[in-house]
Amino acid sequence: MRRHLPLVLLVSLLTVSACSSGSPEYQTPPLELPDEVVPNYVNPIDMDQIFPADGTCRIAKGAGVRVLQVIDGTGADGLLHPGDILVSIDDVPTPTREILIDQLEDRPVGAVVEIDATRSGEPIEVSIPMSPAPGTPGRSLLGVITETNLESIGPEGLLEGSGSVDNVRARPVVVNDLIFRYDPLGADWMPYPGDPADRIVGLDSELYTVAESAPLSLMKPGEEAPIPILPGPVDYQAGGVSFQLVALTFEEVIGSVGDLLLVAGVASAGPDNVAFALHAVDPVSSAVVWIRPTGLSDTSSPLLAADAFRSPSGEQALVELVEYDLLTDTRSELWNYYLVNEAGEGTVGPPGIDQFFPTKGVSGWFDEDSLIYLIDLDVPQVAQWSILTGEHEFLMAYTAEQVIGLRTVVPVGDGEHVVEVRDSEVVLVDANRPEVSRLISRGCDHTPL
Repeated sequence: MRRHLPLVLLVSLLTVSACSSGSPEYQTPPLELPDEVVPNYVNPIDMDQIFPADGTCRIAKGAGVRVLQVIDGTGADGLLHPGDILVSIDDVPTPTREILIDQLEDRPVGAVVEIDATRSGEPIEVSIPMSPAPGTPGRSLLGVITETNLESIGPEGLLEGSGSVDNVRARPVVVNDLIFRYDPLGADWMPYPGDPADRIVGLDSELYTVAESAPLSLMKPGEEAPIPILPGPVDYQAGGVSFQLVALTFEEVIGSVGDLLLVAGVASAGPDNVAFALHAVDPVSSAVVWIRPTGLSDTSSPLLAADAFRSPSGEQALVELVEYDLLTDTRSELWNYYLVNEAGEGTVGPPGIDQFFPTKGVSGWFDEDSLIYLIDLDVPQVAQWSILTGEHEFLMAYTAEQVIGLRTVVPVGDGEHVVEVRDSEVVLVDANRPEVSRLISRGCDHTPL
């Protein structure tokens, strides 16, 4: 069950860090909404009208940022009005409030922003100087209280347009058996053709999976022709000895790092020397760039690369290694981690003195230096794991009521937001203020890939 919250927790003056001179006197901004504005973001009744809980699958698409209130005495005073929809800042689209805040980050006091907006459906253009934030030296504000203007769309409706998403933030999802790449901060959706596969990985604007119909090949969902991959040989060094490795089979694409796909499979150093391995594949040159055998556990069981989490910058990936039982053809729970960069340089094992790491529940990078995972105490909690220090701390706590229907929590990667995937709806949550949420989908079969 999703928590609805009072307006006071959602109010934002779009305050951003910046260097500034002294601030003039300001009144405490009023928090009451003008009568003519009915916010769909904070009003549960209005939200339920737009996204009815009637079993119909509806997804939320960002359609600009609605002005709820203009703060007296700021640069926006007299230029923006309640009900205006902000469409772009300095020619950069602002489909959601989160994107607007990101675009205003680090603007100095006095800097002029060019805003394209609509007022009662008609386009307007305004130039607004950033104002000093009251009582907060070194910070600036635009001077408006806003909410995301959401459109409610069936997933089939998105297939009618071409769409575009931010390639850094977007991740593949399946909604009602349709494939999309979705930007949770921008509330942008990009449809893709084809049927969902067990494992699909996004890289730049493309999606990839292993081709079942051809050996050592990849596929783009919706395309018939496989992409043959040159298997090597590639150089590999271990214990001061150099080898040449060749890819033999691809099992599944598990992630990416830099401009390379990470593919689990089998490699060979000769006729009688084969092993499970992690392959880095360049989809542009259609070639294996490097191969890393995943080795054996301390019980001499072979290790498989089971999953990989790309860091927000893409500079490194955390690869999950699991034990594989050859006799029963089963995988154990997680055995260890392999932190690797685009050049194939990496280390096995977690940082820190106690070397503790989560054996399940890791769902991705919270920021460039830490990941999050679900830990099941009396009720599930979200914990943050620092890759730099090995330290663990609780990030979000749930009550027994709040975890009803909760399937997983996936970080966005900006150090602020997570996506809660529930049985009946999916929401974007501010991890620092868990009461603040924005609907992503409702009534859909929503599966992150």
